[in-house]
Amino acid sequence: MKFEIISNKGYENVEEQYYMSDKSFDGNPSVSVDINLAIAYLNLGIDSEEMCVKCLWGFSPRDSWKEENLTIPPAQDGKLKLLGEYEPGLTWRLDKNEMWSSYFDARTGWYCIGNPLSRKGDSAVRINRNMIVVIDSTNELTAIWVHPTFL
Repeated sequence: MKFEIISNKGYENVEEQYYMSDKSFDGNPSVSVDINLAIAYLNLGIDSEEMCVKCLWGFSPRDSWKEENLTIPPAQDGKLKLLGEYEPGLTWRLDKNEMWSSYFDARTGWYCIGNPLSRKGDSAVRINRNMIVVIDSTNELTAIWVHPTFL
């Protein structure tokens, strides 16, 4: 799956939250998404009107997160657009070959699913108040970073 970063002077007014009792992520306020990209047990929610990523939601037990010292990638504000034709109401799996690992830096409060290491040619975009997505030089998604509010 290919993506495109759309630069602008802002990002969605959504905050990613982690619900300790449910062991899950969700955006607040809730946003309307009708296309989902599955990564492990999480979903990257996309609005089919714009084809832009809006939120991360779903199950992610904290005891499965690997403790690491993470370096957050520098990011511009904007949107991440999914390229191609995708039918609303369906889900596609992003991590088909191998389930992506989750990492957490208790010192900074940042969570990452995917590759936490920045590589030459990577680009990052902040798409809401506390979420960054990273694509590589071939425009494929490599990581999702969240600095969640824990509830």
